[in-house]
Amino acid sequence: MDLPAEIVADILSRNPIKITVHCRCVCKTWRAMLLEAYFIDLHLSRSPIGLIIHHSNPPHETDNLKLGVLDDKTDHHDIHYDPLMRFDLGLGFECNVLLLSGTVNGLICLWNYHNFVGYITNPVTREYILLPDHKYDRTPFTIATHGFGYVEASNEYKVVSLYLEINMDMTVVDKSECKIYTLGTGMWRSLGHLPFSVISVRSGIYVCGNLHWLANDQNDACNEIVCTFDLEKELFHLIASAPLFYGMDDNDKDYRILGKLGGCLCIIDNTADSELSIWVMKDYGIKESWTKEIVIKDKPGWLQYEIVQPLISLKSGSILMVCYGHFLFTYCPESGAFQIIECGPKDAYDAMVYVPSFIRLKSFMLEKVLVF
Repeated sequence: MDLPAEIVADILSRNPIKITVHCRCVCKTWRAMLLEAYFIDLHLSRSPIGLIIHHSNPPHETDNLKLGVLDDKTDHHDIHYDPLMRFDLGLGFECNVLLLSGTVNGLICLWNYHNFVGYITNPVTREYILLPDHKYDRTPFTIATHGFGYVEASNEYKVVSLYLEINMDMTVVDKSECKIYTLGTGMWRSLGHLPFSVISVRSGIYVCGNLHWLANDQNDACNEIVCTFDLEKELFHLIASAPLFYGMDDNDKDYRILGKLGGCLCIIDNTADSELSIWVMKDYGIKESWTKEIVIKDKPGWLQYEIVQPLISLKSGSILMVCYGHFLFTYCPESGAFQIIECGPKDAYDAMVYVPSFIRLKSFMLEKVLVF
């Protein structure tokens, strides 16, 4: 006796992602079911948090994305990788120029920073979109940073790109522009000049429906601020940053970046010689709510002059972090213990928290969808 379709969908939505992917090959009925909006939404509501690891391979080899399944228990934690959930992009990228710029609901934004070409991909469905030319008249002194987010009220996915022109001394912004792309529209829109100067080219952090960048007040270059972009209203506003480490100079700013921890906006300050601090904005948008949540005193030498970002708080109380380009590691605030997690070649990867989904890029109108 055949089970009702609703029960089959309920069962399939609870399976690990690899098993559900293989279920598409069982029969035409199941394959069709996995393409239905009802199943896609049901699966996404139950999809467990994992990791997406981006590996930049040696020359003449394609970049790849690797899905990490997080085994998070109160008494232990681990990250499992399945060779079958390794996705060769095969998009002809050059080594070490493709960067993760954000992930929402299983969709991933990638940018080639050599030629300013952007992509949206879903590795589970093996689809990708080449974003259209933004037609920005860039120069050798153009820097760019990008962000990717979702507007729940309108069910829209948006890519935001910030372009800045700098002087030869690499300090003063001559001009700037914000461009925005809504998936399914086929065109970029300009929002005009930026009311701030972005500090680094790190990707925008998506929290509470907004994208965020660390920036400098244009009227006071020493005044660090957090630039917030409201994805629904498409407006910028500025909020106060966390306190700066005393004695920090411009050369240290690369080691102070925005992140997300426990659903809150945070700032990771690795500018001091002896400690690493994580500031958390407990009450979103409220300056006074910045709290120094984590302090790693007498940090090990391998954390010196490194860009570090927290990924997720684990049930054991440890925090999973990425030391960009090198490795993942956990830190336990209670014991002060570190654990380095090997997940592939060093000097070759980036990582983000990832929730796999079956959202199809073909559902966005006016997009040319390719398969890898």
